[in-house]
Amino acid sequence: MATFLKNINMVARSATRYSEEQLEKVCELKGYQAKYILNICANPGISQDALAGIMFVNKSNVARQLAALEELGYVERRQGGDKRVSLVYPTEKAEKILPVIRGVNARWREVITEGFSEEEKAQLLYLTERLYRNAIRYMEGHGD
Repeated sequence: MATFLKNINMVARSATRYSEEQLEKVCELKGYQAKYILNICANPGISQDALAGIMFVNKSNVARQLAALEELGYVERRQGGDKRVSLVYPTEKAEKILPVIRGVNARWREVITEGFSEEEKAQLLYLTERLYRNAIRYMEGHGD
């Protein structure tokens, strides 16, 4: 199982590197920042804490990344009803780059599933979704 976890980790790292290489051709985003854009565009007005939760990232890392994305003009943070809560919204710039990010992700899926049959792709999706649900169940039970 150790090899399995190493493989998962290497695919994830390779995906970030691929994303960064592709995005640097069209914008100043880093590969890992694209994941923030995807989540914020899918959840406009999400709190920083909720974003940290769905991304399984430390809250301080989220704050740093949001500051960088805000400086680049991709997100806007606003105070919620509770002044301690910061809500995150995508800007027009984020909405414009979203199709590019999705295209990069689609091309990466093609790269890593090259030679897979449609049945194998479906099975892989099914199994990785089960892994993801198990990870969520664990994280919700243990917090950070």
